[in-house]
Amino acid sequence: MLEKVFKRQIYYIASIVFIVLGLGYFAACLTQPFIGLGLKNINGQWLVTTANPYGEGYRSGIQVGDEILKINGENAGGHRSVHKWEEAEGASTVEFRKPDELTAQTVTISKQPALLMVFSEAPLAILGFTFWFLGFMTWYKRPFLEQARTLFWMNWIIGLAIVLAHASSRCLLLAKELESITFSLVPVFLIAFISVFPVYNQNKINKISYKITIILFLTILGLLFLHSLGIVHLVSLIRRLMLFNMIIGILSTLWNLGLLIKLPKDHPKKNEVGIILLGIGIGFLPFVLLTAFPIILNFEQLLYTQVSSLFVAAVPVSLYYIIVNKYLPDSRRLYETALSYIGAAAILSLIVFLALFFLQIVPTIYFEIYSALLLFTLLSILCFHLIRAGISRLWERSSFSQDKQAFKQKMAALNENLSSLLAEDRILDELINSLGIDGIFMIMENAQIGCLKKAAGRFMENPRELEMLENFFYQNQRLDLEAKMLPDDCPAGIYVPFIAQDSTCGIFFGRRSSRIKFEQSELPFLTLLAGQLQYQIIMSLVIGELTKEIHFLTKSSGRSHRRKMELQGITNALFRKVEQKRKLLTDEICAGPLQWSMDLNRWLKYLKTECPADDKTLKVISYLQERAEDLNYELNGIVNAWGPPILTHLGLVPAVQWLCQEIMTEELSLISLKISGLDHQSRLKEDVEVTAYRFLQEGIINSVRHSGSNMQTVHIALNETWLELTVSDSGRGFDASQIENWLLTGTHFG
Repeated sequence: MLEKVFKRQIYYIASIVFIVLGLGYFAACLTQPFIGLGLKNINGQWLVTTANPYGEGYRSGIQVGDEILKINGENAGGHRSVHKWEEAEGASTVEFRKPDELTAQTVTISKQPALLMVFSEAPLAILGFTFWFLGFMTWYKRPFLEQARTLFWMNWIIGLAIVLAHASSRCLLLAKELESITFSLVPVFLIAFISVFPVYNQNKINKISYKITIILFLTILGLLFLHSLGIVHLVSLIRRLMLFNMIIGILSTLWNLGLLIKLPKDHPKKNEVGIILLGIGIGFLPFVLLTAFPIILNFEQLLYTQVSSLFVAAVPVSLYYIIVNKYLPDSRRLYETALSYIGAAAILSLIVFLALFFLQIVPTIYFEIYSALLLFTLLSILCFHLIRAGISRLWERSSFSQDKQAFKQKMAALNENLSSLLAEDRILDELINSLGIDGIFMIMENAQIGCLKKAAGRFMENPRELEMLENFFYQNQRLDLEAKMLPDDCPAGIYVPFIAQDSTCGIFFGRRSSRIKFEQSELPFLTLLAGQLQYQIIMSLVIGELTKEIHFLTKSSGRSHRRKMELQGITNALFRKVEQKRKLLTDEICAGPLQWSMDLNRWLKYLKTECPADDKTLKVISYLQERAEDLNYELNGIVNAWGPPILTHLGLVPAVQWLCQEIMTEELSLISLKISGLDHQSRLKEDVEVTAYRFLQEGIINSVRHSGSNMQTVHIALNETWLELTVSDSGRGFDASQIENWLLTGTHFG
């Protein structure tokens, strides 16, 4: 837990450190002017090797080749910044001598107005804070992405290096050291980032480049430490190593981007690479064209260097946008838009420039003037779009725009609610009322339904107009399948065609009742609405046909059900008659022949045991006794085999259901039948079915007659090896401990 908290808090701590260092050094830069003089000790003389044109030294008249004698009243070599970094920073007075002069000059370094210094120092500070802020927001929104975490640290290092640039140029306390460290770390984090974004690409070249930049960084760090202690003085070597390290990082990045460009055009990572390259182009191209290129060609710069560097903010913006957003715009369209704007600005600038030249307002063709016109045109286009967007926002709040938006919202709501309308005529009437049009006409040809025509509004009363629209539909049936606005002489205002494999449809929207023409921007909404209308009309027709079929089937099903109930009643009556006759015959057998046979058997047994007789008589009695027992067995078999006919023909389940219905008809009782493992078609062995039926019959009758309960539950469960039969009720029951006594005394417990 502590590890997770620390991992999250480290980003906040790093951000606080960045803000403190950035604001602290920015405030310190406002108190110390920028001299901008680079010196070198040649034969004991400190000569000016570089003079920044924006520095106070250059503005004071000090140029390259001049010898610096004293700084703040002391020898130039003894000044802290000169001795340590070979730069004349922190000077208030400078004594120097021109190469062709013998006398020395002393200049006092003046401090610029505070507001001017703020404006001159702010661009790089804004750029640095932009890098940090976008990196922080990327991590804040996607903290679990490795790319977001790596981008945070890369932007943190780059932003800090940019923020420290002004402080380093003034040789403020530890500014040079920190700027050198951060600048040396930039290629390390750059390679680390390009290895995981846009794709995870830990190839051999990236690994080798990463190790080389780490080694160079450690080397620079060691040299800085020795240089700060005064042991060595290798300023030029440190700068070369820093530059070499940065070149390795840039080349490795370009090589990885070059590999990603070869990805298939539909690959999502290629689109991300395209957006990154566009951001790099927008970021560095203005700086190169408007600042670097004029310096190389010795032209006058069109923009202050630090102002043109603000365009570099497009790079972190593009990286932030790609990582944070899951779905991105097509980079090809972005390129098309950017190039079209640049091309239009270039052509327009060229036309204006040539017009000025031919009008002799510009006497000579200068590249600087054309570049200024190009920059002015690009800024004008940008301002035009910004102003247009602002006016559009205000216009959207006006009544006309609100009416237009209300119309579109009404169409969208109608499109959503159209499915609730089923009748075709009602659908068309609702469309007319909602859209505020005077009519609508729909014609559809389908292989199944033939030709369908539906009209509403004024088209119902104008057959001639309907004929014109039909002719238009058949003429353009398969030639033009795009929605279009019709000319004024046409009865309808909008035509939307649809075509499928087996159907062709055309929908004509009438004119607005207000006589206001439809706009081109409304065609997509009307097309969507027309598609929904076609679908709903077809669905309503299908639903109508299905409703008729369902109605017919319902009537047929009712008649079939009545016939079935009649047949079932007849069948039950027949089964009941047969069962009654069998029961009557069974009762007669039990009361007559079976009873006589049992009495005969008892009397023969009595004669055999109580009346003495000879052996021959005993044999006759034994023979008659055996025959009587056989007769009893046969009669019992006949009685038991005479189950209900429904049991014989349909099986146990239908027979038990019929039995329960018969008992509920005769008795005031409710019987619940539960069956598991069996269905109506299940059949068992004949003796099993008869035994089970008789058991349930006896159990149900006993429960109904003797339990005192008017609710019985019958459960039949078939397992793999056994059949479970249960008859339960909520009656008074009996004492189970008395069963043995009842068996001995002959008392029943039903």
